Amino acid sequence: MLKHIAAMTMAVAVTAIAALTASAAKAGPTLDRIIKEKKMVVGVAPWNRFVLLNPKSGEYEGFIADDIHNFEQMTGIKVQFVNTTWSGLVAGLQAGQWDVVMSGLGATPERAIAVAFTDPIGYLSSTAMVRADSSVQSFEDLDKPGNVVSVVSGTAAQQFAQRTFKNAKVNPLSDTAAAVLEVMQGRSTAYIGDSVSNAMRAEERPTELRNVKFAADKTEWTTMNHAVRYSDLDLVVFLNTYVRAMQLRGWYRTLAEKWKLPPELATGPR
Repeated sequence: MLKHIAAMTMAVAVTAIAALTASAAKAGPTLDRIIKEKKMVVGVAPWNRFVLLNPKSGEYEGFIADDIHNFEQMTGIKVQFVNTTWSGLVAGLQAGQWDVVMSGLGATPERAIAVAFTDPIGYLSSTAMVRADSSVQSFEDLDKPGNVVSVVSGTAAQQFAQRTFKNAKVNPLSDTAAAVLEVMQGRSTAYIGDSVSNAMRAEERPTELRNVKFAADKTEWTTMNHAVRYSDLDLVVFLNTYVRAMQLRGWYRTLAEKWKLPPELATGPR
């Protein structure tokens, strides 16, 4: 009798565990559709060397675009790109216009109120863009009375500058072009932006501009992430499996080298 009861108890336990496992493994509607249809719609915003439509080939190119193409090959899921603006990425996601944002959107507590983020695919730090003939070599050189640093209003760079600069004046402007122009015309001592964008601008205009990196304790790091709706958290798990595998294989270092991007983009702070 005892053996019979024990056998029945074990059978019930196994059945319960199997049911729980099946329930836990069931994908939500978005991921289920993606897997069945082998198609995922992705919202992107133009970003040179990251995800940009080549008008000649009609194909998207760059660090993120290459990563998406690699994802397609590994999973068999075809990705449909939808081009939008930076300001429209989150709104389009919430409206159901695309399944995932894949434009290197930075994960911040403010944005996390609206969307769920994956693990990082890259890292950016705050640096200064100065004129090529400027004497500024460090954060300390810049944070002096009489100096002016331009930033784009509403960005992480503005928040960083206003928190950290105690002596230099912070001048918020409407867009990047206006903020960089202030530097080129000598009205601002420096423009504060992300390490990758500033490095590319300095590379494009070496006789006019120079990128100044700050010491580790004087800069601030942000991440580049994919984003989904909170109703699709299982999609975060799915995407993270890919991202973590690629991190371990050194894939993002390879992409940074290919697109001539700073190596710390793949490694982050050391």
